[in-house]
Amino acid sequence: MAGAASADDIKIGYINKMGEHPWFVAEVGGAKKAAEAAGATFVSQDVQFDSNLTITTFDTMVGDGVKGIAIVVPDKALGPVIAEKAKAAKIPLVAVDDDIYYQDGTQVPYVGMNAYNIGARVGEELAKLYKADGWAGKEVRIASIEDRKADTCMQRNKGAEEAFLKAVPDFKPANILRVPYDNTMVNAIDVMTTTLTANPGVTNWIFYSCNDDGVLGAARALENAGYAADQGMGIGIDGSRACEAFGSGKPSAFRGTMWLNSANHGALAVKILLASIKDGTKLPVQSFTDPEYITAGNFASDYKAKLCH
Repeated sequence: MAGAASADDIKIGYINKMGEHPWFVAEVGGAKKAAEAAGATFVSQDVQFDSNLTITTFDTMVGDGVKGIAIVVPDKALGPVIAEKAKAAKIPLVAVDDDIYYQDGTQVPYVGMNAYNIGARVGEELAKLYKADGWAGKEVRIASIEDRKADTCMQRNKGAEEAFLKAVPDFKPANILRVPYDNTMVNAIDVMTTTLTANPGVTNWIFYSCNDDGVLGAARALENAGYAADQGMGIGIDGSRACEAFGSGKPSAFRGTMWLNSANHGALAVKILLASIKDGTKLPVQSFTDPEYITAGNFASDYKAKLCH
C-alpha cells in the first residue's frame, strides 16, 4: 500500500448492483463527488446481479491501476472470493450496504447502516415529542408495528423501544402493544385499525415500525377512525413516504422520518479508502452513516426538491 501517495494520482473503483435504482444512482453519485473533491480519479461499474461480471470487473479495475475498491456485492456468496482477490492485489477493499467476509470469517471493512441505532434515533425523537406535547397524563399506548420475518426490522423496533423507555422511564412496558404486519402500508392500515378497535379507551397513540409504510399506514388508520392528527405520533424510517406525508402541508400523526441518504454511504466508503491509501490509516471494521431527520418543519426547505419528482 502506498505510504504517501497524493490524491491526484489515486484511482478509486466502485462496483455496484442495480445501477438504475435510485438508491444506487445516489450512492455512486456521492462516491464520485467525494473522490473528485479529494482530487482522485473515480471509475464505477454496474454489474446488476451477474457474479461472473463482478469478478471480471474487479480484475479489470485492478489491471487498470485502481488503488482501492468499494463494492456492493450482487451476491454475498461472492464475498470471500472478492476479499481474497483484494488481498492478493494488495489493495484496500470496502463492502458497502451488504457485509461480506474473508474465508476465515473475519469481516471485510463495512460501510452502511446500523438498524438498532436508527431505531434508537426514532425512540429518542418520539420521547421528545411525548414530553413536548404533554402526554404523560393521557391514556397512551405504543403500537410497535413489526415485520417479524426481517431481522433488521426487529432491530429497528427494538432500538426505538429501548431508547423511548430510557428517555421516559415511567412509561409502563405493558402499554406497548406488538402488532405484526407484512411490511406494506395497506397491511399497516389493516392491522392498526384492528388494534384501535380492540382498544377503544386509548386516547393517544405512539407508533414506530421498520419503514415509512408501517408508520404512514398507522397514521392513516388513526385518521380513518376519526382521531385528530395530534392524538397520534409516529416517526418512520427510510424517507420513502416523506413527499406523500408532508406534501399536502396538512397536520398528520406522521411526525417525521429518518431518511437513509445512500449518497452518504458512497461518500464515506471513498473517504475511508482514500485515508487508507494516502496515510496508511487502518480501515475501520464498521463505519455507519447517520440518518437525516425529516419533519414537517424542514421538509419544504431542505428535502422537497431532493426527494419529490
